Amino acid sequence: MFSNPLSRFFCRAVHVFPVDENYPGAAIESARRVVEGGNVHVRFPEAWLSPDGRLQRFLPGIGQLLLCSRVPAVPAYIGGAFEALPRNRRIAQLRQVTVAFGAPAPVETLRAAGNGRTDQERIACGDRVSDIHQIPRLGLWQKGPLAAYDAARGQIMTDCH
Repeated sequence: MFSNPLSRFFCRAVHVFPVDENYPGAAIESARRVVEGGNVHVRFPEAWLSPDGRLQRFLPGIGQLLLCSRVPAVPAYIGGAFEALPRNRRIAQLRQVTVAFGAPAPVETLRAAGNGRTDQERIACGDRVSDIHQIPRLGLWQKGPLAAYDAARGQIMTDCH
C-alpha cells in the first residue's frame, strides 16, 4: 500500500498510516492519540486481507486500544469487498460493496459479551461484526445511497440526511 509514491500520497491525504507488526505498541499509541484528540479512528482488527472472504479472528490490539481509550466501538461490516478485490489481485473489479454499521458498544459491554483469556481478547471478539454480517441480506443497497441500518431499532433507515 505504501510501496509507490502515488499510493503514499493518497494514504497520507486520507490519513491512513501503516502498522509495523514489529512495533504494535507504537500503532496503538498513535491510534490512542487520534481518538483522544476527538477524531474518528477506523481499524481493521483482522490485520490482513482474508484469503477466502470470510471474517477472520480479530487481533487483541483493538481490545487494548478500546480498553485504554474507553471510547465505544462502532462495529462495521463491509460486504462484497473480497469479490471486488481478492487477495491475489492488484486492481479492483467493479462490484457492489455494502457497508453496514452496528450500534456503538461500550468497552464494558464488549468485555462482558466477548470470549477470550484476557480483557483485550474478550473486547476484540468479532461476534458483534458477525451479527451485523446479516445486514446486507436485508437489501440495504436497494434502498438508495442514503440508506443505513439502525441496529438499535433493527430496521433500515432511508432518511439519513
